[in-house]
Amino acid sequence: MERFIGIPYVPHGRGYDGADCWGVLYLYYRDVLGILVPTYVAEMEARRFDRRDIGPLMKAERERDWVKVETPAMGDCVLMRAGRHDSHVGVFVGAGRMLHSEGPHPSQIERMADVRWRDRITGFYRTIHVDSPKRDAPDHCPW
Repeated sequence: MERFIGIPYVPHGRGYDGADCWGVLYLYYRDVLGILVPTYVAEMEARRFDRRDIGPLMKAERERDWVKVETPAMGDCVLMRAGRHDSHVGVFVGAGRMLHSEGPHPSQIERMADVRWRDRITGFYRTIHVDSPKRDAPDHCPW
């Protein structure tokens, strides 16, 4: 898990030298779960960085490739609101915590029950493409 903490925030970044929230999820899914999710680099570079643009892209992805779950398991996507739009993601890492990156801060693990996050979380999502053998059993979300 150490390699995912402290990744510098870089808009549209998809590497350990810099990543945004989707980039951190992308790296975790690729390197821990063995699941390739889209990078969306071209789509994001074609748009200005506006949460109103990100929300519809995430909604289309969610409807096509993800299923909402009530109880998150290790590696599930944590979807959050930023302002009025579902436009921020994290990775559930167990014990009520998530890994995420929100600019300008580097990636970090935070408690989802923290006052900053608990009212922004809009759901937990699991990819429908693969039941990864690397995915752990469900972990209780204590809130």
